[in-house]
Amino acid sequence: MSPEEKIKSGVWDRLRKLCEVVKGKRKVLIITHNNPDPDSVASAWALKYILQHFCKISSVIVYGGIVGRGENRAMIKYLRIEVKPFKDINLRSFTTIALIDTQPDAGNNPLPRSVKANIIIDHHPIRSSSKGAEYVDVRPDYGSTSSILAEYCLEFCKSAGKELDKKLATALFYGIKSDTRDLGREASEEDIRSVTGLYPLLLIRVLSKIEHPKVSREYVRAIDRAFKEGKVYRDALIADIGFLSNPDMIAEMADSLLKIEGIEWVLCLGRFNGDLYFSLRTNKRKGNAGRIAITMARGLGGFAGGHDMIAGGRFEEGRLTEEEKRELLFKIGERFLKSIKRQNITPSSIMEED
Repeated sequence: MSPEEKIKSGVWDRLRKLCEVVKGKRKVLIITHNNPDPDSVASAWALKYILQHFCKISSVIVYGGIVGRGENRAMIKYLRIEVKPFKDINLRSFTTIALIDTQPDAGNNPLPRSVKANIIIDHHPIRSSSKGAEYVDVRPDYGSTSSILAEYCLEFCKSAGKELDKKLATALFYGIKSDTRDLGREASEEDIRSVTGLYPLLLIRVLSKIEHPKVSREYVRAIDRAFKEGKVYRDALIADIGFLSNPDMIAEMADSLLKIEGIEWVLCLGRFNGDLYFSLRTNKRKGNAGRIAITMARGLGGFAGGHDMIAGGRFEEGRLTEEEKRELLFKIGERFLKSIKRQNITPSSIMEED
């Protein structure tokens, strides 16, 4: 059996299993991770499409937190994706729940720990709490969850003799593109295959609008703080960008800071709604960023996870004193530097001349 035939067979096995799980149900609740990025939104929308057209069941997409980053808001606006805040729905109205691009106990979705998810589709390393779900498709070797759902959609449409909705194709393409940083970060052959299949269906002008949105003044102020306050430890950079109205900006700043010549590691921190968030980035393909993030959070009351080159986490600061907050910040930075063997290095400013 060729690789293409294996993929086709695997997709149909999964689609049939998915429909078995939702058979006889009234409506499915699809939950993205908090403050959803393009990969999470696109893959949730693709699952809604499959449930509607193949399993013949309706669904609702919800998210926790906010949709803050400019590209994410533009994607939802221009592609007219229907998403709702989790707080606006009655959880008791749904008997079937799907977690997309997130998992139980990950600390980055609004599903209460007492409520079980029936469907889990993700590309992050599988958690033990996910294994008991009725339907689990977790593939950490994929660069994005959108690639998993793109396989579903492309194979279904090919078999049905129909063309995939161009708006959905554009969303999935951008979900893959953004999560893999233009296929340059942890992209697999499957990601490339999905992008190739989606490309002929793209709404190019709409995609351009999504990729190049206006930036807020807060974004400019965050960049200013990052460059003023950031500390360089040889080839590692730590930047605390303070309080924000948009937690997505922390990951956005981390991506931007990694572009600085000579920088191989970035730890960016910021505060939103009483919590301390961090994003970890590296150019090293075997950097084990996810493992490092988990190490940074262990025993400090935080949640963390990720892949080899990209990771992140969150700590609840609401009940901490100012002294405890400073101590937490110090421990996070100390653990990061120790994990990458950059401790005992006198830091310099980003703005210092070489």
